[in-house]
Amino acid sequence: MQFRYDIQGLRAIAVLLVFIFHLNSGYLSGGFVGVDIFFVISGYLVSGIILYKIKHSTFNFIDFYVGRIKRLIPVYAFFLLFVITTGTLVYLNIDMNSLRMNLFWSSIFGSNQYLATQDNYFGAKSSENPFLHTWTLSIEMQFYLLLPIYLYIVKKEYLFKLTLFIIIMLTMYSYYNIHFLGNKQIIYFSLIARIPEFLIGLIFGMKETKINNFFSEKIKSFITIVSLILILISSVVYSENSEFPGLMMLVPCLATGFLLIFKDGFLNAKILTNKILVHIGQISYSIYLWHWAIMAFIRYYNSEYQFNIKETIFIIILTYVLSLTSYKFIEEKYKNLSKRNLFINSCILGILLFVLFKYSNPVNEKLYNLSDNITKPTFGIKSHAETFTGLEFFGDIDKANDSILLIGDSHALVYKGILDEIGKNKRFNFLTVTNNVYPNIPGINRKDFKSNSSYANYLELTEKAENAIKKSKFIIISSVWSDTISSLPEAFKYFVNKVPKEKKIIILSDFPILDKNPVKVNRGIIRDNNKDNDYSIKINSLPHYITKLLKENNNVYLLHIKYEDVIKDIPFNNDTIMYYDAGHLNYYGSKVVASEIKDDFYKKLKTIVYE
Repeated sequence: MQFRYDIQGLRAIAVLLVFIFHLNSGYLSGGFVGVDIFFVISGYLVSGIILYKIKHSTFNFIDFYVGRIKRLIPVYAFFLLFVITTGTLVYLNIDMNSLRMNLFWSSIFGSNQYLATQDNYFGAKSSENPFLHTWTLSIEMQFYLLLPIYLYIVKKEYLFKLTLFIIIMLTMYSYYNIHFLGNKQIIYFSLIARIPEFLIGLIFGMKETKINNFFSEKIKSFITIVSLILILISSVVYSENSEFPGLMMLVPCLATGFLLIFKDGFLNAKILTNKILVHIGQISYSIYLWHWAIMAFIRYYNSEYQFNIKETIFIIILTYVLSLTSYKFIEEKYKNLSKRNLFINSCILGILLFVLFKYSNPVNEKLYNLSDNITKPTFGIKSHAETFTGLEFFGDIDKANDSILLIGDSHALVYKGILDEIGKNKRFNFLTVTNNVYPNIPGINRKDFKSNSSYANYLELTEKAENAIKKSKFIIISSVWSDTISSLPEAFKYFVNKVPKEKKIIILSDFPILDKNPVKVNRGIIRDNNKDNDYSIKINSLPHYITKLLKENNNVYLLHIKYEDVIKDIPFNNDTIMYYDAGHLNYYGSKVVASEIKDDFYKKLKTIVYE
């Protein structure tokens, strides 16, 4: 197959779109379409090679799979070694299990399936996960397992029609799941939803000659220009909120298909063959692997999403140096290895990876031996979210049940520690059940959930809360009232109307939150004055629909505490960290806050109870 410099240029555009998107999604909200361009290119090239060899009776399954291994795995293995080594040094011990789990699934090319089921609220953010982008490699390897079998079994005369049928059916399946069932996260990482993108490359390759003969050179040049414009438009207009892949993937994928087959067009011959683009395209696989890990580690270490100018320049330079080095000394070297040497090298890399995996936790624990009470939620988790085993009873538990119920999201989890301390001091108790992200009140729409598991968990915890409400006189609720949950306003209105009017609903004002995780910034629980412990403090105000319901309903109350008046040295108290991340007080912080607000809180609670 003739080497195509213009395809290298197209690869360069794809990886640059992804790079800019990963640098800051605000710069290019739909830059993720670069991944889809890669999938179409892979489908076009790899299927073309397989069909050519099948036609000339030279295709061999083992040779094909060995070829894919030589192309993808050597650099990938070194990447995995780099990430687990760096992660052991950079990650805090509370996040190591997450890192190791991501490494495991990435190493067996199953990270797409793992990520599709993840909705973990606590721990490292997705933007700080150095393995996040490996889902594309997992999908590619899974597809390569199936593609040669499909092309070998299906007869040539049926191949185009069957492939077109599969593209249509799987695209509609993807659209239906995203638009009607709300399974966006599952579909985004799904092989089934991505197969059409590879197959679009296949059908363009099959009909390349026929389509080229149909159009004049001027028309083909015009189509290539329009195609590139459509790719760029989709990279600007699309966003993480788009119903993607679904039907929306057709625009960049079909545009890529036309750019692949009209190789003699003006754009391909003059623009995509530019030396700089060809060079970037040549090392695009390495760029794709290295860039995200570098960004993720910097974000994790700084606990900030945004990069400053110096960090951006550093990322660009380091990505280029690592990519060029890995291309010259790994990609180029390994593609010429014999099967025997490839096997030996693979065994060595595999053993080294296993050793690093095994000893990563012990080494990390020696570097960062941080108490759980400081670095993660520990109080009240048996009545919370995925760790739920049953409702819990806190405060002065030796006296009769005060018929108080605490529900809500992770901020209500923090309030368990606060109210437990106040309750013990002021002699009241409460029952509680809480959830992550989604407060456990009825009516939140399935489309607002990232995964089926989080929705199922929400339904279970909401049912537990509703049963407890029947036996409670006072329902205390604490929440972030996230504006990303579009159905929450209607759900809370429904909740207020559903609760009998003789029961009182008490909404708690929120405690201060930070702009970054102090544990990561400080790298320890005791204040380090050499670190940049300068934080922006914010207290979430109640959304309009809550204040409206407060005015309209006599049984809905606001218990407001002026935290800014009582917490002076956020996020520290006596130089000890009070937060386990940017948005949540740790158990130590809860006890400190309780001691400061107990009198004011109890006075206001009594006023509401006895009104």
